[in-house]
Amino acid sequence: MKIKTRIIGIIVFGITCLFVASFIASQELNKANREYSAQESIIAHSSAWTSNMDIEFKDKLLVYDPTVGAYENIPFWDHSAVDPFERGDNSNPLFDALESKNGDAVTNLMSSIFANDLESEQLTFAVAYDNRGLQLYCESGPYVIGVDPCSESASPDYFLNFRAFAKSLQNSSTRKVVTIKDLDEREPISINDTLSFALADDEGEVFGIVVLGRNITENLEDFTENFELEAALVVGKEVITIGDYYEEERSEKLNSLIRDSLQYAGDNQAFEYSYINSELQMRSSSIPLSNSIRASDLRILFFDDQSELLGKLSSSSQQSQAVFAAVSLVILALAFVITSGSFNRILEAIAALERMGDGDLSETKLSKGFWSSQKDEVSRLQKAINEYRLHLVEAEVQRKDRSKRRDERDEIMFEKMSALSEQLEGDARKLLLDEINEMREALSSGTDTQKEEASIEIMSKAFSKMSDEVGTLIDARTHDLVVAKDEINSSIRYAAKLQNALLPRMFPGDIDINVEWKPRDLVGGDIYFIKDLPDRVYIAVVDCTGHGVPGAFLSIIARSHLDKAITPDDYQSAGSYLSKVHELLKDTLNRADQKNTSEEGFDGGVCIYYRNERRLEFAGAKASIFQVKADGATESSGDRKSVGSTRMKEGFEYTTSVIHDSNGAFVMLTDGITDVMSAEERPIAFGRRRVLKLLQQATDQSPKSIVQSIMKSVDLYRDGAPFRDDLTLLAFSLNDEISNRDAQVVEDKV
Repeated sequence: MKIKTRIIGIIVFGITCLFVASFIASQELNKANREYSAQESIIAHSSAWTSNMDIEFKDKLLVYDPTVGAYENIPFWDHSAVDPFERGDNSNPLFDALESKNGDAVTNLMSSIFANDLESEQLTFAVAYDNRGLQLYCESGPYVIGVDPCSESASPDYFLNFRAFAKSLQNSSTRKVVTIKDLDEREPISINDTLSFALADDEGEVFGIVVLGRNITENLEDFTENFELEAALVVGKEVITIGDYYEEERSEKLNSLIRDSLQYAGDNQAFEYSYINSELQMRSSSIPLSNSIRASDLRILFFDDQSELLGKLSSSSQQSQAVFAAVSLVILALAFVITSGSFNRILEAIAALERMGDGDLSETKLSKGFWSSQKDEVSRLQKAINEYRLHLVEAEVQRKDRSKRRDERDEIMFEKMSALSEQLEGDARKLLLDEINEMREALSSGTDTQKEEASIEIMSKAFSKMSDEVGTLIDARTHDLVVAKDEINSSIRYAAKLQNALLPRMFPGDIDINVEWKPRDLVGGDIYFIKDLPDRVYIAVVDCTGHGVPGAFLSIIARSHLDKAITPDDYQSAGSYLSKVHELLKDTLNRADQKNTSEEGFDGGVCIYYRNERRLEFAGAKASIFQVKADGATESSGDRKSVGSTRMKEGFEYTTSVIHDSNGAFVMLTDGITDVMSAEERPIAFGRRRVLKLLQQATDQSPKSIVQSIMKSVDLYRDGAPFRDDLTLLAFSLNDEISNRDAQVVEDKV
């Protein structure tokens, strides 16, 4: 083996050992970082969830506690309280009803206490029992998730030993996570955070027991939305996915995460854990639903994206390996170059001497080698052999190179001038072509020195000529672009006037209406519609797909179909009317074509006011109507189906809600209001709940005041940030003070 080969082999072996050691260390560091991140995730999720549960319990349930609850609620549970329900009773009628086991009386009294909170989803259910466990009252909210606690098949877990449960409430109220099963197994299990307390007299005799519950899914929906997580609830071995509702169909990715997490729990005999699924790039975290319940019985699975963390760890590892590999290659290359140069230069010198001995006086080119010196023996030999010959060769090479570069430069100049001539017309083009030919002739003869001088002079003239001609072309093209831009802007402004012309110009005189309509651009996809017939009035607020010019075009089609669907003699419900518009829109957009997968349509609501009956009907497509009265505000939601959607079943009929109480004000809006984002680093949407809260707190129920209040709150919330979508906000009330129905003239909105 040659000496050079031995040296290179030793270096390669050393580098390989160092690389393996570095790779193992990098993997261990990544593992440690992931384990630390997992522990931090468990602590963060558990702390945040516990805090969220405690806050919701305090705000929604604890206010009814007989001891520490809200001041206005405590008298209801006081046996000695006189007339707490303000009905003129000489005692507390609730205790009398419980003692007599009068279910109707208990229901009437309890409904007066909990009706508003049940309707507004502050509570999921409220139930009252006598001291032996006989149910005297039970009422649930309108949007129960899972089994209805008030159904005959509902079985709460505290009924497994009701006597022990009742005994635990003798001294104080109790907070407990309660599971409610469906004995018929038709509905999923309902998981609830509950407040339970006994109703007793001054001597401690228990008359009844009250259980208030809030479905855990309400808390978890808010929690996952705020923290941008996916989540699943695990009850024993049953998995319930948490979304807006219990979803029967989950994404394949979420299903894979759930299966993997449950497999991890089984393999590791762990129920509180956090780890990263590298394949799906997601973190799976499992924490107990409550500190009072075993994690094996009831826990929450959280799933959050870890692609960024894994990307950083992978990138860091790859970068370290790349740096190590690069350094290793450099070291190896240097070793090879040094050894090769040291041995090869000796061999080259010997070969050169042998050629000279044979009479060959051609070029003798020896390599310099790495770390070579001009004063070493090989360099001195090379210099002595080639000094004179290299001098002549170098001079000729330089001359040819200069001539070549000059010819290339001149040819590029002629190509640019020829291309410029193609942009000119008439005499200007002919003059430029003649000048190009003259320049070519001037460069075709003479010595190298004469050609160089002529090339410099001609180049100066060419630059000056091209500058003048290019300036003229730029001025002409700039003028054309300005004219085209002005024409486009003028067309869009005219389209805005046309869209504004479609908005109602006159409002019915017996209805007080106030509207805020703001397209995101000059034109938009939002539109409102009012049609006044002798015996009824149609009011619609519509949010078409898209915004800008496409949204405006679709809004014109939607408005046309809204008007077309109304006939004076055809009395349809609000839901039937909305279904008719849906069919008209599908026909217009040719949705019968199986290959057409577009989802153009609109979300919105329609309200019909029948004058003679003073009754209102509402139907909504992913939209709601709010009623604002002195005692608060309520929301009536429509169907979760868009008008014009291709996913809607054939013959679908929109639901009609009848509003018999026409007092107060009514509010309709598009998601341009609820989708307004805060001016924060991680912005949060304004949201439907914030709108409802504003309406509940409204002291002035006039439509104008309501619209101004909401818009003021929206502007403060976004803090100067631009609107993300078109918005429409319409409020109206029935005006008893206007005896006639003369129309009100409305100013332009643009």
